[in-house]
Order: sequence, then C-alpha cells, then structure tokens
Amino acid sequence: MSVGATILGGLSSSRLDNTLVRGEQTAVSVTGGVQPFHRISMFEVTADVKPGQDADAVSRRLDEIIAEFVRTGPTADEVRRAVMVALSARIQGLEQVGGFGGKAVALAEGMLYANDPNFYRTRLERLARVTPAQVRTAMQRWLSRPVLAIRVDPGAREAYEEASGVSGQRNRAGQAAPAGVNVSTPSQRPRYYTPPQPGDRPLAPSRFDASDEQAGAATRRTRAPMPPVGADVQLDFPATERARLSNGIQVVYARRNVVPVTRIAVEFNAGIAADPANRLGTQAMMLNLLEEGTTRLNSIQIAEAQERLGATITAGANLDRTTVSLTTLTPNLGASLDLFADIVRNPAFAPAEVERIRQQQLAGIAAEMTQPQGLAARALPALLYGAQHPYGKPGTGTGDPAAVQALTRAELVAFHQSWIRPDNATIFAVGDLPLNQFVAQLESRFGTWRAPAAPRGTKTFPAHAPSVAPRIVLIDRPQSPQSFILAGQLLSANGTEDLLNLQAANEVLGGNFLSRLNMDLRERRGWSYGVGGGPNLREHQVPYVIQAPVQADRTGDSIAAALEDVAGFLGANGVTPEEMQRVINGNTRQLPGQYETSPAVLNALRTNALYHRPDDYQVKLADRYRGMTAQVLDTTARRYIDPRNFIWVVVGDATRVRPQLEQLHLPVEVITAPAPAAPHAH
Repeated sequence: MSVGATILGGLSSSRLDNTLVRGEQTAVSVTGGVQPFHRISMFEVTADVKPGQDADAVSRRLDEIIAEFVRTGPTADEVRRAVMVALSARIQGLEQVGGFGGKAVALAEGMLYANDPNFYRTRLERLARVTPAQVRTAMQRWLSRPVLAIRVDPGAREAYEEASGVSGQRNRAGQAAPAGVNVSTPSQRPRYYTPPQPGDRPLAPSRFDASDEQAGAATRRTRAPMPPVGADVQLDFPATERARLSNGIQVVYARRNVVPVTRIAVEFNAGIAADPANRLGTQAMMLNLLEEGTTRLNSIQIAEAQERLGATITAGANLDRTTVSLTTLTPNLGASLDLFADIVRNPAFAPAEVERIRQQQLAGIAAEMTQPQGLAARALPALLYGAQHPYGKPGTGTGDPAAVQALTRAELVAFHQSWIRPDNATIFAVGDLPLNQFVAQLESRFGTWRAPAAPRGTKTFPAHAPSVAPRIVLIDRPQSPQSFILAGQLLSANGTEDLLNLQAANEVLGGNFLSRLNMDLRERRGWSYGVGGGPNLREHQVPYVIQAPVQADRTGDSIAAALEDVAGFLGANGVTPEEMQRVINGNTRQLPGQYETSPAVLNALRTNALYHRPDDYQVKLADRYRGMTAQVLDTTARRYIDPRNFIWVVVGDATRVRPQLEQLHLPVEVITAPAPAAPHAH
C-alpha cells in the first residue's frame, strides 16, 4: 500500500502529478500517501485545484485516475523508483537517534509491530522485493472500500462565535456532567462536539471519557520518578576542510560516516535581497523552473532520474543566499552529480514550463494573501527597512503578482546568468568520502563551469536603514476569529557581529516556551496559543521580531502585555538566577543532539561562512555559555532592544480590533487586506 500510494501521489513523477499538474494542468499540487498506525491506517490523496478550473471536473478526473491505477497497477519501473525513494529516506533517517525516522522510532516500531527491534531490517528486505502484482493486489483490496471525500471551497468567512466554556453541573447539550469530571474548568470540546449516545462504538476511545481520565489519574499516581539528568556530553563536531576547484569555486567540507549519504549545497551570494525591486518574484520563479527541464532532460525525466537514484535536488533562498542542494546515497554520487550539475548549469526555461510555473506561483501568492501570517510577513519588511532596501521585500520571497504575471523568459535567463554562476558560488558539503575523492567528483562536473559574459549581480546595502516612527498598521481582514500580531524593530547590529549574548538573553524574553512573553500571554492569561520573539539573523542589519496569534477580543491587551513584559525585562526584572541556569544548561546539553545529523552540520558550515564565524564556533559554544552571567545578558539586551521602537502589524477584523488599538496611544493606520486574485478549491 505504501509503495502504491507513493506511485499514485508521493513521487515527483507520480501518476497524479504527471496527469493533473504537468499534463492537463488542472491542479497546482497533488499528494498521496499512507499514514500507517498499529490498529488502523489511512490512505489519503489531495489535490489543490488550479484557479479557474472546475473543481467538480477535477474531482471526477481524480477518481478516474485512481480507478485506472487500481485496475491496472504500477509498472516495474514505478515500483523500483518508489522503493528506492523509501530506502533512501530510511537510510538517511537512521543517522539520528530520535525524530520520526530515527533509530529509536525504528526500534520501537519493530517491537510494536513484530516484537522484534530489528524488524526494520525485515521491512527493508520486503520492500526491496515488492512486485507490481503485489501492489495491485493491495490496492484492489483496500481502495475498494467507501471513501470519505472532503472538499474545501474558497468563499467569504462567516461571522465568528467565541466558544463558551462549561460551568455548573451540565454541559452545553443540557446533560449532566459524568461523575468524576471536573466541571469548574472551561471545556476544550469544539462547538460541533456531540456527546456519545448509548450504543455508540467510536473507532478510537473518546478523550473526554471520565473513566479514561480516572485511569490516567491512577497511572499518574503510580508512575515511577523521572530519571536523573545524565552527565554532560561534549560536542563532537567534525573538522572543517577546504579545497578549490580548478575554476576557483571554494569547497567547504565536513566528513561524517554514520550513514552512506552525501549532502551538497551550492550556494550563491544572492537571496531574496537580490530580487529586482521592479520584478519581485523573479528569483522564486527562476528557482522553481530549475527542476522543470534542462537542455537535455524534461521535467518528468528529471523527476524520474532523481527517484531511481534515491536522490533529492531542491532549490531555495533565504534573505542573503540562494542555494541549490543535493542529497544522495554516496554509492550513487557520480550519477547524482551528473544530474545535479545539469540542473544548475543548463536550465532550459522552456516556454510551456514557464507558463505552468507562473500559474503555480500566482496560486501560491493568492494562498498567502488568504493567511494572516502571509499578509503580515509580506507587509513588515517594507515597514521596517523601506521598500527600496534589499531587505524591504516581502519576506515570503514569492513576489508581486503583477510582476510575476509579466515576467518574460528572457528576464529569467538574465537573472540566472547574473547570479547562478561559478564566480558567485561556494560549495558546502557533508559526506562519508575523503575530501580528495569528493573534490575529484566535483571537479569533473563543476570545475569546467565558466562564468557568462553578462556582469555578475551586486547588492547594495546602506550602513543602516532609515529610522521609522513606531506605529500600528492594522490589515483589515473581516471576520477573523483571531488577530495575528507581527512586531519588529531594527537593531544597531549586523548578523556578522557576535550576537550570542543577545540570543541568550532573548531565550529568557521570547526565545522558547518558558520565555517571559509566552508564559505571560499563553500560560498566565490564556490569550494566545504561543508567543515568541527574537533577533532574526541576517548578514546585514538585524531586526528583533515578535509574533503572537491572539484572541481577537484581546488584541489590544496582548500588545500592552507584551510591551509591559519587554519593558520589565529591560528594566528592574532582568534575568533571574534560575533563568540564567536554564539558559546555560539548555544550550550546553543540547549541543550533541543539535549537531548529530549531517543536515545540521551542513547548515552550521553555511551559517559560519555567512556570519563570518570561525570554524570552531560550535566547539566553543559550551564554554561560552558557561561563562555567561545575568549581568552581561541584561546589559546586552538593554543595549540593543527598546520597547518604544516597535512597529506593530496586526492582521484582524478592524471593526473589532481598531477600538482596542486606539487605546494604546500609538498611531493606527488601517489598510485593507488585498483580495486574492483567484482562490482555489482543495
């Protein structure tokens, strides 16, 4: 079933992708997969309908594709590709101890399913022997059962009703509360909850069953004490090695041989900051097209080649850097590098693919504009830095829909030539090969790469962004059940400076679950599910950002409380001895786990280079944390953060929220949330 689901909707070259997304182009994305559990599992398929398409027609076509797949089954090549993807993912996951795919989970699943901790080996062997006939038989057995079909259509939000709690001795249905149930606290049941009736047999135990609660209390009474904290373990961070290809590209490498996997990031000095101010979204569209065809292969051939190798190639960008990455099993490194280099160096930007990806990107922007987080993330950077600053562009990187609609193939080619080039690249990698063997593999694929005649792209940053007056910008989103708050201020610091003390101080203020902001607004007041804040590192001027989704009727109170928390922390209520010890213990004891995987080591190599840190930065962290004092953290926080300098972006219902905000004695500017161009059904 797992192999069948992967072939149907889990591969990049899945049946659904090839038909609905690439071929007929009636959907912008599709998925398929199995969620396996001990007693019952779920087979799920989703499709996001392309704006302007008939959702009913797409739904019928989806049924037809599934029915045909169930009837005929997969090809042998499809099975091989799905199996290789699964094997590669399992091997990669075994590098870590925990996590959803780590050693602990593999052993625990074996004990649960087969009373054998080595059952994961048996499963891998069975997986390698799966045949098309077995997949077809499983699909025909299970996918002939009734289907639960859920459709989500775009439309206006209905008026929101706050849920009421349970009080007294009767619930909202008028029934007496079960014996032993505490009725003095608010109910956590959703509005649509229906109390079980006599004779009902739920598929899973009800979390509201009084007997379950009593059993849980008994279990808690007899539970053994927590084990003591073990001795601190020193971080074992691999040595950083360097080399250069014959064309000058620097290679930064760390060797890890826990699993036979190689991870490579070809990084370019570009990032969202390099997006043309009058053509926002150019970089995202260019990157999205890299895997959609080269001068040698089309998009389906690229997807199938990755799957046969168990390789994953991705492209993306943060504010400062643009990266094309490869993860592959080391025995397949040579063939994977051939494909990787072709994608990086020779994108085709085929006109038909340009139009398809354009529509997908526009659909993504439309989706962002329906989400409070997306609206806030698009608005805050320009308010902090100014629209013409390299960091003043919408934080999601997807761009301006009008610009994306107008982009030409020539502009995409020009952007690629300006930024994705050998004289603007650094290769970071973590793998199990010796450096000389790895560099030899790189040399034959990237060493011959020459820069184009076009000039290399440049970014211009002012020493400091112009100062802006604190205020509240309210993005009116009618009928929002809660408000989304995103606040920021620019600090007098660049990311290339040593900001470890500031980051440590912020762990007390807003950096984790036990921080002052979260414990106040979530735990003490109950106005938010989670609040956080901190310095958002980047190469140049760094902002301090607070994020808080809150109850709509407590929007103004939440901002006032957050300001009070920040001011108190920077004033008389600095870091306590208990908080100081928690910062030290938490950061020193998490280091071995924090860098146990090759992705974490690869990210460390890249951030060390971006922020001009020494190679032994991670190795020295424990001693630096142990040397910190509350006085140093207090002084550092007071130096950088000023509660009077925040710009507050609030996404919410202006009719409910604006009167609250006007009580805060800050200027309030109201703008209307942009209407999405063409929402789509799911």
